[in-house]
Amino acid sequence: MGFTGLHVLCLLSALTLTTQDLVDLTVSPSVTAECDQQVTLNCDVSPHQHGLSITHMEWVHDKTQLCTVNSSGELNPQNKHSLGDFKCEYDEGRRLTLTFPHVGPLNKGTYRCKLRSNRGAPYKYTAVELQECRGKVDADFTSRGPSCTFHRVHPDGEVHWFHGSHNLSDGFLPIQTSKSVDEQGYLTIRSELTSTSSNVPHNCSLKSIRSGRYIESTLVKNELLARSYPVASPPSTSNNGVRSQEPIRTILCVLIFLAAIMK
Repeated sequence: MGFTGLHVLCLLSALTLTTQDLVDLTVSPSVTAECDQQVTLNCDVSPHQHGLSITHMEWVHDKTQLCTVNSSGELNPQNKHSLGDFKCEYDEGRRLTLTFPHVGPLNKGTYRCKLRSNRGAPYKYTAVELQECRGKVDADFTSRGPSCTFHRVHPDGEVHWFHGSHNLSDGFLPIQTSKSVDEQGYLTIRSELTSTSSNVPHNCSLKSIRSGRYIESTLVKNELLARSYPVASPPSTSNNGVRSQEPIRTILCVLIFLAAIMK
């Protein structure tokens, strides 16, 4: 019994010492970023210990390695990737950093930082999410009616047409909406409204499917109508003719006045 008790005590002491010596990682559990802004993901080794030998360290997204560090401490970034531009930095034994200069829809998702060393192989996850974003909006009035195009939209959205406070997107008027995705993962949403009220401005608004709020709108006017009925102006030649006769009339009046005085 004495031997067994001593054996258990030694085993517990060894386990406690081993647990205290294990290395861990520290990351931000989640990051919510603005579109097209810089985002930096840090993976810190903690605590920093003497005698720690790192054999491998990496940032991974969807099972694809982005930044890797080998046993010699050499950094090997995988720069050619569908995520676009990103940068890797390594502070030996302390931190592996992954930076996106212009974060976009392709960069959202879950990232894993993993470490292999003589004191354990921990890993941690960071979730990257984007805020609602949109770029410029174009408005036009064609022969069929008003149209609008929203660029660089994220996430998806719905286009609603208004005439005053009345929502025209209830099915009474034909509306055609098309969507496409660019190489950066942003949506381009175009909507056309068939309307006979060509002389009335229409409001085109983009509603986010995530928050349910309107994140962009524009007023579409019929500029063609104004060009079709220009304001008529008197011909310049008639004005010039009237003005050319004024000096003659003045001279005649002066001559008549002088003749009357001389009599």
